Amino acid sequence: MEQQQPLLSGNDSRGESWRSYEYLGRSTSLHVPTGEELVSGEEVRLASNFSDSDRFSCYPPSIHGALVSSPDPPPLFPNPPSHGGYGYQGGYNDYQSGYPPRPIGSGALDEVEIRQLLISHVGHRCCWGSGPARRWKITSVEDCNVYVGTLETFFEERDTVIEKKPYLGGKIDGADKGQQVGIWDLDLRAYFPELFIPDKEVRINIPHSEAVHKCPDCKSRGETACASCNGKEKQMIQCPACYGRGLIAHRDGSDTICKNCSGNGNLPCTICNSKGTVKCKTCEGHGSLLTSSIAVVKWKTLSTKKVSATSGAASVPDEVFHQARGVQLCNMQAYQCTPAFFADSYHLNNFSSQVIASRAPVPSSARVITERHIISVLPVTRVTMVHRKRSFSFYIVGYSREIFIRDYPSRFCWGLCCCFEWLGM
Repeated sequence: MEQQQPLLSGNDSRGESWRSYEYLGRSTSLHVPTGEELVSGEEVRLASNFSDSDRFSCYPPSIHGALVSSPDPPPLFPNPPSHGGYGYQGGYNDYQSGYPPRPIGSGALDEVEIRQLLISHVGHRCCWGSGPARRWKITSVEDCNVYVGTLETFFEERDTVIEKKPYLGGKIDGADKGQQVGIWDLDLRAYFPELFIPDKEVRINIPHSEAVHKCPDCKSRGETACASCNGKEKQMIQCPACYGRGLIAHRDGSDTICKNCSGNGNLPCTICNSKGTVKCKTCEGHGSLLTSSIAVVKWKTLSTKKVSATSGAASVPDEVFHQARGVQLCNMQAYQCTPAFFADSYHLNNFSSQVIASRAPVPSSARVITERHIISVLPVTRVTMVHRKRSFSFYIVGYSREIFIRDYPSRFCWGLCCCFEWLGM
């Protein structure tokens, strides 16, 4: 049997593949890299250390390439060679979802199976009647294919923030300990997440970035002027109970000593006790601040999704197809994915180009690590049922055979419950 050829051929030489795997600690005598294999996040974290001459290479070149070779961000989407990014036309027999494969475009479902799927779906809706599902006549069964294309861009974003906290004394990791490294020179392999994780953030102290400075709010005194008494020492305030008299007047004309101020008529400032100063909140009374540079590193995945459906399935929301199970016709990973090539399908070639052209913009401060492009085909069956002059249609979507229906005729909730939603998808 003739072996399947990749849809896209990578430009990497065999020697480059060997070097990438040697970097990851794989033994070339035991493991032969192939175009189908992709670098995982675990391999990044377990990669061996480089020498000082390779200090910019924080990640394996097979996934990060030229991105970490320079502290300056590269162009957003240059045209480097693909690092092991291949796509394969797997065919329907390669589908390993656990569901029996169904020939695309053929009437594999008979009337008994279709009716049973609908009855089961209706049975999970508390206010739907099963009469139409059991007794209405099936007049048409239309099979159609729906293509789902996705492009995921996995990138890393780094930023620096200055953190200030009171200096309590002791040794610091300052410039005398060594030169402060640039934010893109930090080796973060120990924190590297799984590829295409939706979102992850870590905060790391940049080595040799600590410094001690005088507190700007208290001028290194540790105290600031009291806002209540305007910083005046021994400033007293009028007693609110006796209004400064020191005595409390009674209805019978007698006076008693005010217990609130002990007859003095005045009270010390409740904030500073009439000292005129309070402890500086910025340095907490220590007079100095310890500043350090913190690297805020974020890994994110941006996704672009498109659906190409025939007119028979045009009324189904795209989100239904995105969540359904189908057959992968193309699955490629590269630094920058390019459109897939199908030798016998202009439609798929054009659809893949549209997905790639809709690539989500990456922040200017970020660097792309890798991309993944997938094209899947979903079997969709449109069924029409009729009773007298009434009719309705529903759809059987994907290999999990989920039901999508909007206009089921026997409903008793009048829109007051959630049963209109397509539960289970």
